[in-house]
Amino acid sequence: MRIAIYDLDRTLTRRATFTPFLLFAARKAAPWRLLFAPVWILAMLAYRMGTMSRARLKLFGMRLLVGRRSRRDLETLGAQFAAGVIEGRGLMPATIRLLEEDRADGARLVLATAAFDIYAAPFADLLGFDDVVATRWQGFDRVPDNCYADTKLASVSEQLPALGQAHTRFVSDSFADAPLLDAVSDPIFAATSRRKAGKAAARNWRVIDPRDP
Repeated sequence: MRIAIYDLDRTLTRRATFTPFLLFAARKAAPWRLLFAPVWILAMLAYRMGTMSRARLKLFGMRLLVGRRSRRDLETLGAQFAAGVIEGRGLMPATIRLLEEDRADGARLVLATAAFDIYAAPFADLLGFDDVVATRWQGFDRVPDNCYADTKLASVSEQLPALGQAHTRFVSDSFADAPLLDAVSDPIFAATSRRKAGKAAARNWRVIDPRDP
């Protein structure tokens, strides 16, 4: 059995997806909320300074730029957003080529991402993944369990009990994914800079440039 796991942001997609999703949702559902974009920039600075956790930042962004909407509405926005990114050539060509090779080899394809499931699931459907492990959107009053770093490894291990017995590949651009990269038999790091490539190679991860056409 072969399992091929892929990160989403900057691995399959050319750029991070959360802020673009927030702005897309605001434009579609409540354009007046775009006036709060400068507040969102300040919130991201607060996160970088360590005064706000990543999970609380994401919840704040949803409240600020999307507003209280039903899960059905959010899933509709998520599907439109994912389709727009894919149709707009927003994917990394080398990573997509690797994904197609894994599909042809009969691997079980898993999308594992810290992105909210309301738009990660549409990406997974449109790209033909078999499973998706993502941060679950649980409403506007609960800080999400962010599917990131050690939490991502735990979530993937819970959903894929055969992880330790199968030939498993994981492709990611983030050093925060080191726990899962170190747990698989074929870790691949998607590096867009020489510094990151060298750092990944030093950890004995295979390195690709995801932008390579």
